[in-house]
Amino acid sequence: MRPSRPSRAADLRRRIAAALAATSTAMAIVVVAVPASARPASAGPFEPFSGGDYIVQFADDPVAVYDGGLPGLERTAPAAGEIIEQHAREVEEYREHLAEVRDAVLAEVPAAEPAAEYDTVFNGVAVELSASEAAELAADERVAGVFPNTVQPLQLDTSPEFLGLSGSDGSWEAEFGGREHAGEGIVVGIVDDGYWPEHPSFAALPEPRPDQDVIDAEWNGECVAGEEEDPADNVTCNNKVIGARWYDTTAFGEEFSGRRSPRGDWAHGTHVGSTAAGTITDLVQDGESHGTISGLAPAARLAFYKACWGSPFNGGGCQTSDTVAAFEDAVNDGVDVINFSIGGSRDTVNDPMSIAMFNAAAAGVFVAASAGNDDASDEGTVAHPAPWVTTVAASTHGRAVEGLLSLGDGQSFPFGNIGGWVSQEKAFDLVMAEAVALDGADPAEARRCLPGTLDEAAAAGRAVACARGGVFFHEKGREVLDAGGVAMIVYNDDPEVDDLRADPAENPILAAHIDVEAGDALEEYASGSADATVTLHPLEAVERTAPEMASFSSDGPTGVPGGGILKPDLTVPGVEILAGYTPDALAGDEDFGIMSGTSMSSPHVAGLAALLKGANPDWSPMAVKSALMTSAFQTDTEGRPIQRGGEDATPFDFGAGHADGQAMFDPGLVYDSGAEDWVAYGCAVGQFQELDGGESCASSEAEHGVVGASDLNYPSITLDGVPGTQTITRTVTNVDDEYAFYVPRIEAPAGFEVTVDRPWLGIAPGKSATFTVTVTRTDAAAGEWSFGALTWCDRYGHEVRSPITARAVDIVAPHEVRGGGSEGAVEIDLQTGFEGTLDIVPSGPVASQVEEFDLANSNGTDFPVDDPSEGEATASFELAVPADAVMGRAAIVDEEYEEGADLDLVVYEKLDDGTLQLVDAPFGADSDEQVDLEPGRTYQVYVHVWDAPTETVDAKVHTWVLPANAEPGLHVDPKSIEAELAGEHPVTASWSGLDPERRYLAALQYFADEQPAGRTVFVLN
Repeated sequence: MRPSRPSRAADLRRRIAAALAATSTAMAIVVVAVPASARPASAGPFEPFSGGDYIVQFADDPVAVYDGGLPGLERTAPAAGEIIEQHAREVEEYREHLAEVRDAVLAEVPAAEPAAEYDTVFNGVAVELSASEAAELAADERVAGVFPNTVQPLQLDTSPEFLGLSGSDGSWEAEFGGREHAGEGIVVGIVDDGYWPEHPSFAALPEPRPDQDVIDAEWNGECVAGEEEDPADNVTCNNKVIGARWYDTTAFGEEFSGRRSPRGDWAHGTHVGSTAAGTITDLVQDGESHGTISGLAPAARLAFYKACWGSPFNGGGCQTSDTVAAFEDAVNDGVDVINFSIGGSRDTVNDPMSIAMFNAAAAGVFVAASAGNDDASDEGTVAHPAPWVTTVAASTHGRAVEGLLSLGDGQSFPFGNIGGWVSQEKAFDLVMAEAVALDGADPAEARRCLPGTLDEAAAAGRAVACARGGVFFHEKGREVLDAGGVAMIVYNDDPEVDDLRADPAENPILAAHIDVEAGDALEEYASGSADATVTLHPLEAVERTAPEMASFSSDGPTGVPGGGILKPDLTVPGVEILAGYTPDALAGDEDFGIMSGTSMSSPHVAGLAALLKGANPDWSPMAVKSALMTSAFQTDTEGRPIQRGGEDATPFDFGAGHADGQAMFDPGLVYDSGAEDWVAYGCAVGQFQELDGGESCASSEAEHGVVGASDLNYPSITLDGVPGTQTITRTVTNVDDEYAFYVPRIEAPAGFEVTVDRPWLGIAPGKSATFTVTVTRTDAAAGEWSFGALTWCDRYGHEVRSPITARAVDIVAPHEVRGGGSEGAVEIDLQTGFEGTLDIVPSGPVASQVEEFDLANSNGTDFPVDDPSEGEATASFELAVPADAVMGRAAIVDEEYEEGADLDLVVYEKLDDGTLQLVDAPFGADSDEQVDLEPGRTYQVYVHVWDAPTETVDAKVHTWVLPANAEPGLHVDPKSIEAELAGEHPVTASWSGLDPERRYLAALQYFADEQPAGRTVFVLN
C-alpha cells in the first residue's frame, strides 16, 4: 500500500483539533500541544529564559475583541460586519487603559524599551529583555505570556511538503534514502535567461558523488564561460552546475546590454533552476537564518542554457532561434529533463519550438513547459499544446506569505509583498499619488503612478499610495522612487480585479499590495491629509486551503483545431514560490525571493520528473508524464473540488489534477507513446502535412491507417465534437512488479454515457493491454463541455485515473474542401448528433476581388505588428463585411509569386474609435496565408513584402465577401436530411460555369432544426 499524502494527514489532524476545540465549553479544559519554543513562558524551572528579543503579551483583550466588563470601560469589539470605530470615545478610553497597564508593567523593568507596541489585534510589545527581565515579566499576573521573537521558517514555500516529498514518510526518504540523494544520476537542463553561479543553491555538492560514474557516462556538455572582459561577468561551473551555454544568434541580446555569458541578467533563470534542482542550502533573509531550502531534486545536476535576454519589464524575451539552439545543445549534452518556463504557441504543434521539443522528447528527454499567464477570461489561452510536452498550470500551496499594513488611524489589513522584503516593522509618512502629481499631469494617470506623472522629489521620504493598473508594478515603483518616495502602497480599486499579489521581483522600491477594501479605507483616511502614516509589519507565513487555481494561469481547451487532447496536463504550485534570486533583483539584496507564475510551476514538474527518472531510468518521457497525470488529485485540503475564483475548477484549469509527489512513484499502469504516435497525431490535426509536403503523413497512414487525434495513447481522453457516439482506443502498460488485475470505474460526463469494452484487465509485469472507450451522447447540450473520468482500480490501492472531457455537436462536417475546374463535384460525409431535420443551404461561389500593389522588397524587415503603417514594402486597404454575410476572407496565394518570395498578410479590426485591433498575422515561411473574417465588422488589411528574389513585387491580395443570399452556383444533394443520433449521411456538392482563371469561395451552411450548426467552406480554383 502506498503511504498517505502528508498534506492530507496534516489536514486530518487539523480537523480533529478543530473538533476538540468546538467542544471546549463542555469539557471545560482543552490541552493543546505546541512546540516548547512557542509556549507561554513561566517561572517554572522547566523553561529557563535567556537574553534576547521577545514578544510580551498582556492579559487584557486587545481592542478588536474587547467585549466589555472592566469598570468604566465599554465594549470596543465591532459588531458583525462592521469595523472598529477608531476615534470613538470608548475605543480611545480603552486604549488609554491598555497603555497605562503596559507602562506600569514595563516600569518594573526600566531597561526594557519597546521596539513595537500593539493594542488592536494583539495586546503587547516587542522588546529586548535579559533572562531575569523575561522571567520577572512572565511571573506578573498582568502578563499573559512571554514568547521568543522568532521568525517563521520559510522554505521552498511548502512545495515539498505539499507535494509529499519531505518528512519521514515523504518520497525523498522513502524513494532515495534522504533529500541529499534525491535526483542523483539526473541532469536537468534549464532553458531560460541564465543563472547566478555564486548563488548558494548552485554550490558544489559534497564529494565523492555516488552517481559520478553515471554522470560521466552520459554527460557530453561543457561549461562555456562567456566572453566578457571582466571575468566576474563570466561563469565557472562545478559538480552541481555541470554545463552552461549562452545564445544570441541575431544580436537580439545586444539591445538589452546583457552579459555575453551564461550569467543571468535577471532573476528568472536562477529562480527556476533553484526550484527544480537547487542544492540543499541555508535560507537567509535579512541576515537571519531560517533553516534550509532546496529544489525538488536537490541531488540532480544542472545545466543552464541562456537563450533569453532582458526581462518582461523591458521588452525582453527569448528568440526562437536561440531557444531551438538551446534545445539542440541540451539534447546533445545529455540532459534528462528540460524546463522551458517560456511562452509558446497556442494553436499549432508544428512551429520550430514545438518541433525542437518533439525531437527532444523523442530522444528520451522529458520536457516541462509553462501553460502561460494569460488568465481564464477567455477560453483556450493555454500555451504549448503539443502532446509530447508536459504543460503545467499554476495553483497555490498550503502556505501564503502575508504582512500586516496598519494605517495611522488604527485600521489594519493584510498586504502582499511586491518590492523589497519586509522582515522588520517599517513606518512611513503616507501621501496619495495625486497629491504629488506633476503640474499638468493627467490626474487619472497620476493616481496610478504612471511614468512621468509625479513631481520630482515631491514625495521625499514618504510612502506613496498608487492605484493599481496601467503599467507593471515595477514601473510604478520607479516613478515613486524618482519622486523621492521610499516606499509604495499599490491598492486595488476595481472589484473585478481584486487578487492580492506577492511578487517582489525587479521592483526598485519597498512595496506592498492591498485589496479593494483596504484601498477604500486608505483613500478615505489619507486623502487630503498631511499627517497620514502607514506601518508595514513583518511578513509571516500563514496556512491556507489549497490548492486553488491561480487567477493568472492560462486555461484550455487547446487552441489546436480538432486537438483531441486535454491541456494543460496538470497543475502544481506556482503562486508565491520562494526560490533563488540574483543579488540585485530585490530592493534589499537578498539571495531568495518570491515569484509567481506558471514559470514557477513548470520547474516543479521538471523537478518531479527528475525524481521519477532517477527512480525509473528506463521510463520514457511519456511514461513519466502518465505517472504524474494518472496519480494526480482533484480536491483541496478541505476535501472540496479544487477551486478557481470561488467556483469549482475544471480539467481545463488543472488538467488531470494536482501532482502527487508520492503516488506518482507507484502509478501501476502508464499510457505510453512515441514519435510515430506523435506524427500520426500531427497528421490527424492537419498540421504535419505542412512539414514535408505530406510525405510523413502519407507514410504514417499507409502503415497505421487514418488515426484520429483523440486516439493518441494519452493519459486523458478528450472528444471535441461527439455527434452521437465516438469510440477511442487506449493501451496501458503495467510498470509494477506484480501481476495486475484492474476493473474500470466510470464517472460519465453529464449528458453522456461511457462504456468500456473490457470488464477487467489482467496484465503481467512489463506487459500491455488494449481497450476501447465508447462515449455516447444522451442529452448533452450541443457546444457545451462536460467532464468525467475513467479510473482503473486494483486491490493494491492503485487508481489510474484519466479525465474525460467531451463536447457534443449536432453535426460533424469538413471545415474546408478544395476543388477546381469550371465544373466539378465532391462527396462529403456528414455525421449527425441529434434527431430532427438538418437543412443544408449553399451560398456562392463568388469570385475574389483582387487588390494589387507595386511594393519594394524589404529584404527581411519585419512588419511592425504593434504599430502598423504603410511604406515602400507595405500597403493596406479597408474591407467591410456586412452583418448579414456568411463570412469574409483575405488571402495571398504562393503560386502567384516567384520561388523564394515571402509576403505577409496582417489583418486588424477597425474599431468604432478608429483604433486597430489585431485579428491575425499568420506569418509563414512562404506567401500562402489567409485570414477568415467575421460578419458585421470593418477590417484594415495589410500586405508586406518580407523578402523576394526581385527588388519589386506585384503584390496581390484576394478578398471575398460571401453574402447569405448569393445566387448559388454551388448545388447540394440532398438539401434536407432526417438526422438521427450518430447518423452518417453522404452529401454531394457540385458546381459549374466557373472561370478556371479566377479564384472562388463558396459555403454550405448547416441548420439543425432551423438553428445554425456549422458550415463547410469551398475553395475553388
